[in-house]
Amino acid sequence: MNIGKTLTIILWSGLGINFCLTLSSVSAMTSFDGFVFLNNLALILITVHLVECCFFYKRISTAEKNPVKGLFLTLVFGVLYIKDLKIEK
Repeated sequence: MNIGKTLTIILWSGLGINFCLTLSSVSAMTSFDGFVFLNNLALILITVHLVECCFFYKRISTAEKNPVKGLFLTLVFGVLYIKDLKIEK
């Protein structure tokens, strides 16, 4: 795993923690309510990655034995995953 994918996992972890902090049950126990703009950033990232899944579906499905795994990895890593796929001619 390269540094880009490691940083992506750290980013998604931070966004997940922020999302949990904005839940009403968690924010009632803490004085910090999280950052709403980070939740918006997460929604934008998910939307962009869903578009990538649609755009690169054929490439993902031919490169992976299990297309669901490929789609999941695209949702997590995006272009970092897609650029490493082998292109069959």
